[in-house]
Amino acid sequence: MIGILVNKTSLGVVAGLASAAFLGYCVYFDSKRRNHPEFKKNLYERRRRNRKSDENEGVPVLTDQRSIERYFMQEIHKGELLITEGNFERGVDHLVNAIVVCNKPGKLLSVLQSTLPVEVFSLLVYKLNNYNINAQRPPSMADNLITGLVADDGSVE
Repeated sequence: MIGILVNKTSLGVVAGLASAAFLGYCVYFDSKRRNHPEFKKNLYERRRRNRKSDENEGVPVLTDQRSIERYFMQEIHKGELLITEGNFERGVDHLVNAIVVCNKPGKLLSVLQSTLPVEVFSLLVYKLNNYNINAQRPPSMADNLITGLVADDGSVE
């Protein structure tokens, strides 16, 4: 019986020492990391990048081709998904976003015309025309991207 108590006691002491050693290890390396001259600089840069990415969430950086392609594919996927679920309004909004950043919008419109139902494509053309009208009021970069895509009669140019 005494042998069992000694084993439990020694086991408890060993476990306590091991956890104290682990805690000391963590504290030592954390203080070493914090006192490193590049730590604060790297932390500041990481926070700045995260803050910048939060501000631009969902909007591609127009100078980065990968970002534009990723945004394009994301918007096409969201649009197709919403249209298959029956939510035509929101699906068409995502397709319009994809058309705006597309480098060959005429080809994309012809593909969409052949794949989308007539009602959905006419809604897409209507929203593109509204986008053109709104984009022409204040001159902006978007005006250069979408002007001339859709004629007033609804046909694709």
